[in-house]
Amino acid sequence: MSHAPCRRALLSKDDRGSVAVLFCFIVLIAGILVTALVDAGTAIQAANRADTYSAEAARAASIAVGPVPAGGAADVQLATSAANSYLQQAGATGAVSVLGPGLIEVSVTVTASTPLLGIPVSQTRTHTAQLQVGVTSGEGVS
Repeated sequence: MSHAPCRRALLSKDDRGSVAVLFCFIVLIAGILVTALVDAGTAIQAANRADTYSAEAARAASIAVGPVPAGGAADVQLATSAANSYLQQAGATGAVSVLGPGLIEVSVTVTASTPLLGIPVSQTRTHTAQLQVGVTSGEGVS
């Protein structure tokens, strides 16, 4: 007893190739998801770099002012110069603001291109650093 005629009857000509079409859609969706995840990783990396650069530039600026800031134009120049020097060495662009004696704010923007789509992604982060003076527990300079 052969079952070959029964199999031919169950598979109609309309069903041929349906698995290939489904497989193509699955591959297309998987490709879109992988592209989105890889390119989203670039945005996350840019945000992390901007965060690090702004924090370190603010720290460098507050240290450059010294342990006893006078609050004059010389301190502003020292803080701005130190932060800009750090940003230049890091290859980042940013804005430095001296908010008060020993209080510095640095805003950094990092732009990167996504590796698969080549879309430019910009991330901006801002950090504020205040020089702390004291032996055991720091106090803000006022």
